Amino acid sequence: MKPLVRCPASCACLPVATPLPCVLPGPPGVARLFFPSPPGPALTQSFLRPSPSAAAVAGILDIIPVAAVILDRPALGVLAGNAEAAGLLGCRPERLPEAWGAALDGRAGQELRRRLAGVTSRDRPEVFDARLQLPDRAPKAMLVRARCVELEGWQVVSAVLVDITRRTRAEARLATAHRRLEVALAGAELGAWQRDLRTDLLEVTARWCEMLGLPPMKTVPVTVWRTLVHPEDQEVLRNLAQAQDAGLDGRIEVLLRLRHADGRWIPVLSRGEVIERDAEGRAVVLSGTHYDLSARHAAEAARRQSEAEARRRLADLETLYRSAPLGLAQFDRAMRFVRVNEALAEINGFPVEAHLGRLAWDLVPDLQAAAEPLFRRVLDQGETITGIEFTGQTARAPGVQRDWVEQFYPVRDPETQEILGVGIVCEEVTERKRAERTRELLLRELDHRVKNLFAIVSGLVSYSARGAATPQAMRNALLGRVGALARAHDLVRPAIAGLGADLPGTTLEALLRALLEPFGGDDGMPERLRLQGPTLPLGPTAAPAIALAVHEMATNAAKYGALSREGGTVTVDWTADGAGLRLRWTEQGGPAVATPAHRGFGHRLVNQSAAQLGGTAGFDWATDGLAVELLLPLGRVAG
Repeated sequence: MKPLVRCPASCACLPVATPLPCVLPGPPGVARLFFPSPPGPALTQSFLRPSPSAAAVAGILDIIPVAAVILDRPALGVLAGNAEAAGLLGCRPERLPEAWGAALDGRAGQELRRRLAGVTSRDRPEVFDARLQLPDRAPKAMLVRARCVELEGWQVVSAVLVDITRRTRAEARLATAHRRLEVALAGAELGAWQRDLRTDLLEVTARWCEMLGLPPMKTVPVTVWRTLVHPEDQEVLRNLAQAQDAGLDGRIEVLLRLRHADGRWIPVLSRGEVIERDAEGRAVVLSGTHYDLSARHAAEAARRQSEAEARRRLADLETLYRSAPLGLAQFDRAMRFVRVNEALAEINGFPVEAHLGRLAWDLVPDLQAAAEPLFRRVLDQGETITGIEFTGQTARAPGVQRDWVEQFYPVRDPETQEILGVGIVCEEVTERKRAERTRELLLRELDHRVKNLFAIVSGLVSYSARGAATPQAMRNALLGRVGALARAHDLVRPAIAGLGADLPGTTLEALLRALLEPFGGDDGMPERLRLQGPTLPLGPTAAPAIALAVHEMATNAAKYGALSREGGTVTVDWTADGAGLRLRWTEQGGPAVATPAHRGFGHRLVNQSAAQLGGTAGFDWATDGLAVELLLPLGRVAG
């Protein structure tokens, strides 16, 4: 080690209450240290005694690959630091003490000061997280490794600062299941070493030994150290030794695998520098550090595993999105598709690819008037809207009205919460709505039938009473007509319940006779009810619809029309030709007829029954009696 220069005489002239170190210029990026004598009478001397270990400390700091500082105690001022520390604090190396003091004065700095003041460990670093707040600069997240060191009777703190700000920010952006990865870099756990080529001994620190699971030692023979190097890395060492002998490079940086005491191999980044040469320029003393990369490698493996897990979960979500039974889609702020699943594509009747980049109403025009204002509400107000019902037609089933229930929600940026677009969930409820409408119609039909039943029974009682000579005759006539009414109801009931396909086949005349029998006289079908037409097979699908229509017309005739008074007649005749089945219901002799101001349920039921078979119903409210004509396709009548 070269002799150290004494402190300038000017230092001796300063009256000081606390002994302070002198800082003299050193190599670029490093402050050379000279420590005064310990507190006591020696302070009255005319000069300050230099520390014989200052050069070695400065050399070590200069090659440390991360920011490192040495602090006095208890003030925690900077005694020395490397270029990385100056760069971390954003200052020139000679301004490092001032910049460090400013960093410790802030609110975050007070916490860092407290943690550093509490460092007591000598053999192994104390590791903690801290925030470094510099004036007019964004705060930095730091990983601090510090321990107490005694130099020439002075208690100082050596600290390594690792800027983990970028890593922390990157970890905060990771997706789904893992919001943060485990801390990948365990920090700069440095094991210092110094090799004297003259004695071929390696001076090591306790941390260097701890890294390899060895008991604390001060020196290790180089021959022993070489046995710890992985066989495949021995060639690297030989090449490095040849380069040093040739004096080609004064710096060392190499990756090695060293055997731990438990038998495993530890990846180590070894960095060093020639700090002393002989008169011929050959390296004599090298000093450096070992940096254990195990934590970094483990963190990288954990990151890869986490990314693989994230990819797996994303694949699961994508599979669920694509195969969900509900229609799912996302739109950008221009309300154009950016993604859509197969269920919604099938609902709309277009392939998935045909949706992308297009407006929803380009594919389903019926949606624009109702949906566009909802999109605007979500985009402008960030509102979630649920339970919205839509009706329209799609390319999948042109001409068929379909029903959907949809939900609209904002799609936000996970970091800024800015609304990027709109997401929708679409459930087709066409069948459910159809069932609800059918149920509502059946309830109305039931109510209508009950009212009609009471009216018909009342009319049968009155009609039977007028024509019966004795109460017994009235009883017999009334029971027969009520029984016929029940048999007619048996024909209509399957239609009401939607069971037409289960009815057996019959003929049109047989159906009409069974339906009109309750409204005839004692003989079942008097001259007031006339049936005329050819024998025509009637299938199980058509029978319920015709039964409903004819039963409705007979009921109305008994309540308000020709069958409600004596002398009234009803003629039912039918013909079949190329145009289809033409069935005419004609009333005469009843009360005067006038066109109704509004169409009632009976009118709707007759029209619906005809439409069910693909036909039409025409009504003529002539003064002398109502006339109704049903025109039905023959193929549907026999089916």
